[in-house]
Amino acid sequence: MSKPTKFVPKKLANGKWRLNVPPKFTRSGKRERQYYKTQREALDAAAKLKEEREEFGSQARAIAPSLAEQATAAAKLLKPFGISILDAVAAWVDIQNRNLASMTIEDAVAAFRASRGEQSDTQAQAYRLRGEKLIVAFTGRMVSTIEGGELQTHLVDTTGGAGAFNQNLRLVRAMWRWWAKPPRKWCDGEAVDHLEAQKSTSGEIQTLTAAQAEALLSAAVKNQPDTVPAFAIALFTGMRQIEITRLQPEDITVDGITVPKVSAKTKRRRFIQMPEPLAAWLAAYPVGETVCPANWTRKDKFVRRMAGFKVWSDMTDPKEPGDELPAWPENALRHTAATVSVNLGKPIEQLIFEHGHTGGLEMLRRHYVGAMPKAQALAIWNLRPGTKAGKKTATNLRAV
Repeated sequence: MSKPTKFVPKKLANGKWRLNVPPKFTRSGKRERQYYKTQREALDAAAKLKEEREEFGSQARAIAPSLAEQATAAAKLLKPFGISILDAVAAWVDIQNRNLASMTIEDAVAAFRASRGEQSDTQAQAYRLRGEKLIVAFTGRMVSTIEGGELQTHLVDTTGGAGAFNQNLRLVRAMWRWWAKPPRKWCDGEAVDHLEAQKSTSGEIQTLTAAQAEALLSAAVKNQPDTVPAFAIALFTGMRQIEITRLQPEDITVDGITVPKVSAKTKRRRFIQMPEPLAAWLAAYPVGETVCPANWTRKDKFVRRMAGFKVWSDMTDPKEPGDELPAWPENALRHTAATVSVNLGKPIEQLIFEHGHTGGLEMLRRHYVGAMPKAQALAIWNLRPGTKAGKKTATNLRAV
């Protein structure tokens, strides 16, 4: 029978005390040397180790053979990683404790939104929509169990283009970091720390083709007629989406559209002469009580999805777009409108004013001049209610 392990502190030349601890009494599973400033601290540590030695001995005598076999097998599995069974179990218990202290994605999203103070309507809506998509993707999950890779995939699947991805990445990061902070500690903030923003695949702007523009307007006419004015205004004037959502019916006349100072990004009032094709569309589909209808964000995504673009929509079945669909280009309608106007002879100086651009002349020429064949520009400009430009719509998709 082997002799019991002794724990005898040894005084060192520098005045400190050392204890030699065998592997079976350390968390690392390796022999350790522990150092103490005083003899009293070393003796107290030795006494505690002796208590553990007695407890270890009694447990070892009572351990079942099956448990010993499991421990041996577990140690073999852990050996390549250089960690002990105790370390592995401690890490697992830590994960379970964090999960128990966590919150479901539904409750976490609700708590985050309730914590927000004064927010603009746009910001509040952005958090609401992203929260709803997180709930759909991770229903019932504790936020502590959702990993960074899953979030990356979720954002790729529910956004179109680098701009939308990066904007929604900022929203997800804000939520995750709030959940990770004390006193909540519902998740690990590192889940979003390593997510990288997407870079545009090209420095050049992207526009819609005539066929895509026609498919978009046709999808609006067929599925959500009340969205036609907003889409037509964006396509033929290049107004920013945020400006269109703030537009009032009285801002639109037969002569053109007035963008009020409070609505414009540049905070300067401007007037856009009524384009001929837009006049035709507004005559066929007059503006109602509001330019953008109720539930505009949902309807906007739905129409773009039905037009054949890779856009997530909760109004379709399935909600997730197929990989074969083309991505919706960033600022597609604004860039298309500007490119068409330049191609058909509108002076850059007039374009700068009507579109509310802040870039210099050279930058705009580089972006828009020659960015589209003139035949394509004419085909888009000639789109009218009932006309066709080569229809391309999504297949194997139904509205829900």
